[in-house]
Amino acid sequence: MRKLTPDSRALVIVLALFTSIGALATDTYLPSLPAMEQVFSASTAEIQLTLSAFMLGLAVSQLFYGPMSDRFGRKPVMFGGLAIFVAASFACTIAQSVEMLIGLRFFQAVGASAGPVLARAIARDLHGGDKAARMLSAMGSVMGLVPAIAPIIGGYLEIWWGWHASFLFVGLIGIVAIAALVLKIAESLHSPDPEALQPLHLAKNFRSLLRDRIYLGYMACGCFSFAGLFAFISGSSFVLQGVFGVAAENFGLYFALVCLGYVAGTQIATRLTMRVGLARMVWFGALLAAASGIVMVGLALGGVDRPMAVVGPHIFFMASVGMVLPQSIAGALTPFPHMAGAASSLFGFVQMSCAALVGALVGRSFDGTQLPLTLIICGCGLLTLVIAVPATQKGRRASPAEPDQATVPSIAGD
Repeated sequence: MRKLTPDSRALVIVLALFTSIGALATDTYLPSLPAMEQVFSASTAEIQLTLSAFMLGLAVSQLFYGPMSDRFGRKPVMFGGLAIFVAASFACTIAQSVEMLIGLRFFQAVGASAGPVLARAIARDLHGGDKAARMLSAMGSVMGLVPAIAPIIGGYLEIWWGWHASFLFVGLIGIVAIAALVLKIAESLHSPDPEALQPLHLAKNFRSLLRDRIYLGYMACGCFSFAGLFAFISGSSFVLQGVFGVAAENFGLYFALVCLGYVAGTQIATRLTMRVGLARMVWFGALLAAASGIVMVGLALGGVDRPMAVVGPHIFFMASVGMVLPQSIAGALTPFPHMAGAASSLFGFVQMSCAALVGALVGRSFDGTQLPLTLIICGCGLLTLVIAVPATQKGRRASPAEPDQATVPSIAGD
């Protein structure tokens, strides 16, 4: 298997930074969630809305970033999104109520959503099929390090300076991302679509996507897989800290373990996708997701009330996400090189909408035990498997791999 060139590796790192901005904005302040209940005199469900509002902001804004980038190019639209993210992050530090924070988190997400949408579109500009999946998996390997270390950093920021520090930190990272965009990324869209933002044209594009069974199948696999991941993000601090008594500074260590599972999954996918094909890789990952969820529920029903009863199986669930999500994105976007931005937007909208609903469900179902969280994660794993069986069969018949659209990585100065 051909290795990534130095320029390709540099591009992967920068694109992974853009993609991980949203995860960074969420995972860094997770250790502060229980403390924020007291600071704002809010309930668990109200604090959970700061997560769900973020997912909703990611979902809605992704519908617009892709078509805008198809019209004006990836780089200027990315710049605008990152600027919004930085401004909203700094504004979160002065929130005086939980309602104000919920609103600011929505706008923080509006800015952050430019990162994953346009990073995926850039990857699709350069590659198709299995090679796009390989690049997205490599991005996932780098990106997986961010949620592994973000809660650890957030835990110490909470101890030293309180919840405000996490938002200040991610705002500064946003400035770093803007600098990387300006200095390291060249425009990858060489043929902008002047009609991309016209309502009828946009509706036609979305309609064609929604009528494509392969696109819908891969999108559903990616969405249910990500929903299981986000369920853990939403509920892990309350379960690990509130139910099992894990200290804030140690919470990040458990979170890092599950993130290493994700990195392992993306590494497996990076090495094997070109050999077995992205459709089979999605099926393997879906099977692992379902099995992991079943084990997690079994331990909860068996009365095993230790942190590793949740964290251990979720390590394998996260490995499954690393196998399923990048391949699902590549499988969904490959047939649509002429509207990669719109295809990425719709995928992201459905993915984040599903995650927002699951996050709200986690908050409302929390009963002081780990069982509701494990049932939700298991359900997401089983749905991923149920969808993956027909979706991957259609994907194999369609043979979505195609020649690269570009052979030179999109690094400024090349």
